[in-house]
Amino acid sequence: MPLNPLRWPHRFKLVAAFAALYVVWGSTYLAIRIGLEAAMPPAVFAGLRLVPAGLLLLGFARWRGTSLRIAFDQYRLIATVGLLLLVGGMYSTFLSERHISSGLAALIVALLPLWVALAESLLPGMDRPTARGYLGLVVGFAGLGVLMMPRLTGLTGTPAELAAVAVQILGTWLWTAGSVLSKRKPVRVDALVATGYQMLTAGGVLLAIGTVGGEWLDLAWTPPGVAALAYLIVFGSCIAFTAFVWLLRHAPASKVMTYAYVNPVIAVFLGWSAGAIGLVPPEPVDGWVLAGMSIIVAGVALATSAPTRPARDAAPGEALAVPDAT
Repeated sequence: MPLNPLRWPHRFKLVAAFAALYVVWGSTYLAIRIGLEAAMPPAVFAGLRLVPAGLLLLGFARWRGTSLRIAFDQYRLIATVGLLLLVGGMYSTFLSERHISSGLAALIVALLPLWVALAESLLPGMDRPTARGYLGLVVGFAGLGVLMMPRLTGLTGTPAELAAVAVQILGTWLWTAGSVLSKRKPVRVDALVATGYQMLTAGGVLLAIGTVGGEWLDLAWTPPGVAALAYLIVFGSCIAFTAFVWLLRHAPASKVMTYAYVNPVIAVFLGWSAGAIGLVPPEPVDGWVLAGMSIIVAGVALATSAPTRPARDAAPGEALAVPDAT
């Protein structure tokens, strides 16, 4: 039976949106590494990524006819979540990738769904994992142990790398806190508007941190650095996020969330490839990395695909808050 031509545009949009979600978000770790290697200081680099992206998202929302006015109490919550997610979480990646590979950073960030599920299982009023979900937590964190084993036993790695790993793990905890807060205290604000204000607020704070730290003196506008920054602004922050929001409305959430275990694989492959051609310092993929990646991806897949149980104190039929897409 021939396919209905009227359905092709929508199918094309689905393919393009998933490609952006998988490949673009998976490639942002490499773009960060390229920018850092091109003398972009971490706080200024991160701030210069967020401020223009926030303005673009707000401009797009306004062009779409959405009001940008929000109440102060709503902005205060949006700003708090943004600081946890972007200054606490995202900036940690910029800091850590000065000393660890982009692939390793991505694999640590891949544990985010597990940290969120663990936090929700311990807090009242939140959905709890089922047995399969808890199995996913155990498997995923075991993968982290495998990934860290050669570094903890002294086979590979340096003290600077171990410190960078610790910073990246701390960043995932702060991102988890922001995610849980956004779920427990949802705001009635358009997703693009909320994210735009989060990016502007966090970007301003990061530029202030960079200014106090004297990073502007170390900033060099090289072609690789400018290209990495432009890519992160346009593709990493605007296009991929817009694709994510669109997919949440036009595809099952279970399929959309598959990015959580596709992104790290993409990031590891791109980092290894870029290192092989000299675009960044070599990012070798040894047996420990492959084993850790496989176990982490399996754990995340188990946890994110498992059904959840209602919160202990939720009334029958009560709808729990859905986290803002950030």
